[in-house]
Amino acid sequence: MRFASGATGTGEWCFVSSEKSREDSIVITGTEGFIRFSTFQFSAIHLSTEECDEYYTPPQPEHIQQPLIQTIVDELRGVGLCPSTGETALRTARAMDMIVGG
Repeated sequence: MRFASGATGTGEWCFVSSEKSREDSIVITGTEGFIRFSTFQFSAIHLSTEECDEYYTPPQPEHIQQPLIQTIVDELRGVGLCPSTGETALRTARAMDMIVGG
């Protein structure tokens, strides 16, 4: 993938891997180091540069979906706005279909 800034990236997904080969890791590598974090496991965030090698462990939310669900409820009640729309849902569904070959 190529971003508007000119930065490039690659990604690999496999939703049917064995438990033994499963890895939950996103790594962003730059000219001065990298940052590694998980998507689902809430493992420590690892920041590595020539000057430091640090780990951060933010608190795990009790209900990961709750903040988005709350914005939906707030919009339905007329007291807020939800950032997700049918258009953003369709974009996500199309991306997932492309990934899994649907």
